[in-house]
Amino acid sequence: MTRNSREQFDAQAAHYATSNAHASGPSLALLLALAAPRPDDEVLDVATGTGHTAFALAPRVRHVTGLDISAGMLAQARQRARSEGQRNLTFVEGDAERLPQADSSLSLVTSRHAPHHFHDAGRFLREARRVLRPGGRLLLADQITPTPELHEWVDRWHRAHDPSHHCQRTIMEWRALAAEAALQIVEERQCAYRLDFASWTRTGGCTVERLAQLHALARDATPQVRAALGLEFDPQGVVVAYRLPVAVMRLERVG
Repeated sequence: MTRNSREQFDAQAAHYATSNAHASGPSLALLLALAAPRPDDEVLDVATGTGHTAFALAPRVRHVTGLDISAGMLAQARQRARSEGQRNLTFVEGDAERLPQADSSLSLVTSRHAPHHFHDAGRFLREARRVLRPGGRLLLADQITPTPELHEWVDRWHRAHDPSHHCQRTIMEWRALAAEAALQIVEERQCAYRLDFASWTRTGGCTVERLAQLHALARDATPQVRAALGLEFDPQGVVVAYRLPVAVMRLERVG
C-alpha cells in the first residue's frame, strides 16, 4: 500500500468507522463461519481499518492484532476499544506487504474489504503464509471483478470513487495467486452488496469532480456492464445504486 492509501484513509477514517458495509453485511458473517475461530487463536487482521473485523473476532479468540497503514483509522479503532473495554485487542501501524510478525507465530490471519488496495497481492499472500503456523488459516474477503473483460471499467469506476484503489481481481486471479504462494484454498463462497450510491460516495469522500466522473462512467456503461454490476438509475437517469460482488475464501498453510 502507498502514501496515497494512507492519506485517503486518514481523511475518511470517521466515515469508515460508521460504514454499515464495513461494520456488518454478508462478507463478515461468511468470514466468521469459514474461519471457525477458536479460543486459543492468535489472530492478525491485516488492513484492519477502523477494526470492524477485529472487533467481531475478539470475543471468539485469545488475542487479535489489527494492523493498518493509516494512523487515522487506527485512532478510531483504539477509541472504540477503550470505550468498549476490549482487552484482547491491539492495534498497530504496518504494511500488508511487509508484516512485522515473526515467522510461524499466528494461527489465523484475516483481511476483509482491503486487498484491492494492495499493489502486490502475491507478496501479501506470501507474507501471510510466512507468519502462519503449519495448518494456520488465512481468511480473505474482497470485492471481485466478474470477468477479465470488465477489468478496465471496474477499476476506472473504483479509482474515481477512491484514488487509492489499485486492482479489483477476478476469482481466477486470486486462485492463481494463492497457488503461487503455496496456500491451499479449502473453501470459497461469494456474496454481493447492494451499495447505495450516495452513502458509498460519502464514505469515500468523493469530490464534485470525482462524482462527475462516476456519473459519466455509469451513464456511458454498456448494457453488459450495467447488467454485471447491477447499476440502478432513477427516472432522470442518475445512478442510485450498484452491486458489489465479494469473494470470501479460506486458505491454509500446508507444510
